[in-house]
Amino acid sequence: MLRLKSRDFRLDIIKKLNLTPHPEGGWYRQVYHSAKTHYDATSLASRYEYTSIYFILDGGSPSHLHRLLHDELWYFHDDSSIVVHCFYPDGTYEAVHLGRDIERGEQLQFRVPAGTIFGSEVLDASSFGLVSCAVAPGFDYHDFELFTQDQLLAKYPKQAEVIRRVAYQKLPA
Repeated sequence: MLRLKSRDFRLDIIKKLNLTPHPEGGWYRQVYHSAKTHYDATSLASRYEYTSIYFILDGGSPSHLHRLLHDELWYFHDDSSIVVHCFYPDGTYEAVHLGRDIERGEQLQFRVPAGTIFGSEVLDASSFGLVSCAVAPGFDYHDFELFTQDQLLAKYPKQAEVIRRVAYQKLPA
C-alpha cells in the first residue's frame, strides 16, 4: 500500500509511477487504454474505448478548470482528500469531496458528466492526493478544453473565489 506522508515521499511516488506534468496541473501518466478503438460520433474521430491514468495533485498544483466531451470517472487512492469543483451546463455548481472519510461525506469514486466544466484541488497546501481517472471513450486532447478566469467569472459570479483558485488567469502556451 502506498503511504504518502511527506513532500519528499510525493516526489518519490511521482518518480516511481513515472508521472509527468499535466497541462491542466498536477502530474499524470496514462496507465491503460483499451486494445480496441472505434469511431466516436461525439468526437468525430477514432478513440480508444477507454483510457485510465494515475494523477497526483498537491496544494500548489490544482487541476485547472476544463471540460471534456465524455464522462470521466475519478477513483480516490491515497493521502489527502481532493475537492472536484463542477460547473454544470445548466449553471449550477457542486463541490464533491473525494477521500476515505465516508462518515464526513467523502466519496471513493465520482463521475464527472460529459460537458461539465471541472477542476480539482487539495485544500491542505502542504499535502497532496493520489487518484486514478478513467475516460470512455478514451481521453484525447482534441476533446479537452481549458478555461480562463475571465471566461468563467461572468457565468458563475457566486463561485469567484473557487474560479480564481482553480482557473488559469492566462492559458499556458
